[in-house]
Amino acid sequence: MGARNSKRTLLKKITSLNLYIDQAVQIKALMEATGSEKEAPLLRQLIDEALAARRRKSVQSAEPEPPPPTQDISETLQTLQTLLLRIIGQEEIASRIQGVSLELLQEAVAEARGGRSSLWKFLVAPGLEEKGSSSEQVALLFEAEGEDAKEFAYGLAEEIKRDLEADDTDPTGSLSDDDRQGSFVYDTETKEQAHPTA
Repeated sequence: MGARNSKRTLLKKITSLNLYIDQAVQIKALMEATGSEKEAPLLRQLIDEALAARRRKSVQSAEPEPPPPTQDISETLQTLQTLLLRIIGQEEIASRIQGVSLELLQEAVAEARGGRSSLWKFLVAPGLEEKGSSSEQVALLFEAEGEDAKEFAYGLAEEIKRDLEADDTDPTGSLSDDDRQGSFVYDTETKEQAHPTA
């Protein structure tokens, strides 16, 4: 864009412009590359380019960002809905499994109670009565044996729970297989001392 071919009016006022050293070096290199002999036309061209770039930048920053495509939002919502339905379905299945497990556990407890009662009635109770125990004493002993078994089961469950919690907090402090198996040994001698049969 040469000054001679431009229809723009030149301001006759002399402007004092002090350049930085690196700016002066770059302008001199541009003059040599373009074959310009005067600095003024090149400076006017550089100022035009800088002002045009700033105008474009201000227009771009003033334009609002386009909203996200509606299709992407609908696909995201559809994906979330699918995931939520899947989670709800899994929770329902887990709840049904827990219900079945509880029913099976109740059946197992009832069966164990019935089997123990039958064994006590036909095998243990007659021997105790022959040794002089009354029916009331036999019944009390039966209940005491049941309470002992219950306490042992609850205590063992609590011990296992503590061991598992300790394993979670300190993996190096877990029980060995021998120690864990030893916790299942039932102390029959202590039990007999607590509830003598005669």
